[in-house]
Amino acid sequence: MRRLADRLVRGIARAATAGWFRAVDVTGRERIPRSGPLLLVANHHGGFVDPALLVATIARPVRFLAMGTLFRNRILGALLRFAGALPVYRAMDGATEGNVNTFEACFRHLGEGGAIGIFPEGEASDAPHLLPLKTGAARIALGAHARGVMGLRVVPVGLIYERKQKARSRAYVRVGEPIELDRDLARFPGVPPDETDHAEVTAFMERIEEHLADAAVDYESAEERSELRLAADVALRWEQGDPRGRPPIGDVERLADRLSEAPETILREVREASRSYRDELDAVGVSDAVVAPGAEEELARRGRFSWLLTLAIAPLAVVGLLANAFPTLGVFLAGRKPAPPVRHATIKFLTAFVLFPINWLVLRFWVFGGVRWAWLWTLVVGPICGLATLWCVGRVIRARRARLGLERLAAASGLAVDLRVRRARLVEAVNAALDTPSTEGPRPDGAGSLDVHP
Repeated sequence: MRRLADRLVRGIARAATAGWFRAVDVTGRERIPRSGPLLLVANHHGGFVDPALLVATIARPVRFLAMGTLFRNRILGALLRFAGALPVYRAMDGATEGNVNTFEACFRHLGEGGAIGIFPEGEASDAPHLLPLKTGAARIALGAHARGVMGLRVVPVGLIYERKQKARSRAYVRVGEPIELDRDLARFPGVPPDETDHAEVTAFMERIEEHLADAAVDYESAEERSELRLAADVALRWEQGDPRGRPPIGDVERLADRLSEAPETILREVREASRSYRDELDAVGVSDAVVAPGAEEELARRGRFSWLLTLAIAPLAVVGLLANAFPTLGVFLAGRKPAPPVRHATIKFLTAFVLFPINWLVLRFWVFGGVRWAWLWTLVVGPICGLATLWCVGRVIRARRARLGLERLAAASGLAVDLRVRRARLVEAVNAALDTPSTEGPRPDGAGSLDVHP
């Protein structure tokens, strides 16, 4: 029964993330063992989106630890239990006695060769870096090992979002270098430390934090992250095969990471060039896509193919728009209330997660109730035509933005020259940073292998 539930949960998570994200890049997946005890530790920057994304991209069932307060909600608690989640109780929320049972459940599951997932920051955050980690992950790992669980691996996973509060944006899942607990604790010839050894728990938690910081975003400020992401995106544009002219988010993040490790003087030059170019883009009201060399010809070439394909699937898009109007409106209204990005991401994702299946059930039993192959028609008219709608609307919006951008650039002829000069200066600054040895070693995901050309 549990195996069937796990498959169903994974299928639902994959469907939900396929609808929510335009693209998901994954690197280092081979570092996650397909069997044996596994403790996944991930940053928590996407709210409820984080566990869904992990379940969708990891090819084995994972039991996640979730805040005990979430289980108080009858509906949400039922969903969490169905997904196999385990409650963890924080001191700020009241009594923590229940954590004893939760930890014992973790030890048993790891002893059976299962996988446990935990977000050691303890709360979702919009910070451009990790929050101080709680000790739960280290206590679970050391406690399991002390109880005879051999072969346990602690694998850090970085969850990185382009714009987490925006539907149809992109995400990057970066699996970091694992910690092999048997090898790590081989220095203890006698009785190994357990979850009650405060000194060893603290030391191991620092080790986990170091590995997780390598996998997740780790910038000094949101401003630095924004500037380095723009610099990486500009330097890589047209270099990759993305049909929108945008480099894959994984390449952008790896290059931005590499830039952040440059010596301080070089880093300052990159950030200043990025800031100068961004301010000028905002002043003219255009994006880098229309300023890049050869942009007009490239956008026209790709645009012709996009319009033909859009016209071909337009009938499906119209059906999808009509069939999914109610849940789409619900998600839109859910995002209208002012809230931090991480809260927006959770609210909109959960709203979509609930409303779209309800809408498709209504289609199945009220619209196609007496029709043969009712479930097949529901699948076509609901999810498939809905994805066609998203694709067409996205193409139309991007084409319109490109056309308006080219018109604005042509109208601001003097500023256009200045924009291109600032862009070239930014690319030169990026290349100078790449030619300079970084202040840190290469990242485990191969960030040092990127080559960028003007």
